[in-house]
Amino acid sequence: MYGALFLAGAMAAARAEDRATAHTFLQKADETAQRLGVDANHVWTAFGPTNVAIHCVTTAGELGDIQIAADLGARIDTSGLPVERRVRHSLEVARAL
Repeated sequence: MYGALFLAGAMAAARAEDRATAHTFLQKADETAQRLGVDANHVWTAFGPTNVAIHCVTTAGELGDIQIAADLGARIDTSGLPVERRVRHSLEVARAL
């Protein structure tokens, strides 16, 4: 839950065009995901390193960094995540492209 809250905060910051806060929250989420070490779905959060990477794509898109979102998005293997996360990521990559 702790890491998932940082991801939600990163999205809110990106939508508010607060690049510094978005990146800070993504960094905190990544640190938490690295401590967890695996993709998990505790309390239906799908939190882990892959979901953090997905949020890096989504926040890049929200911040207008479309090329970054497209480049990062194509490299993420979402096969181990719940279908909702896989589909949402595919939509974000399509949006960037």
